[in-house]
Amino acid sequence: MEEHASELTAAVTFDAKRAMLSKRDLFRPLAVQRTEGLADALSSKKVRADTPVLVLERDGAALTLLTSQMIFHHVAQGEWNGTPILATF
Repeated sequence: MEEHASELTAAVTFDAKRAMLSKRDLFRPLAVQRTEGLADALSSKKVRADTPVLVLERDGAALTLLTSQMIFHHVAQGEWNGTPILATF
């Protein structure tokens, strides 16, 4: 993936001092339990071609999250190719 000035990149470190933690969740987390290929979701019309998405790329593989779900949940967590993931929006 080429680097572009407007491209968002993952933070190298996590600064716990910036975390806003509370005893209760303000939004229900989106627990990613299964995935489906974007081409399959498009062909089965589960996702429209003009649907806004967020794309995560790692080691040449891509994971696509629906922006509409991320706007509501703000956090997606699960496992991707055997690696725990957490994505925020």
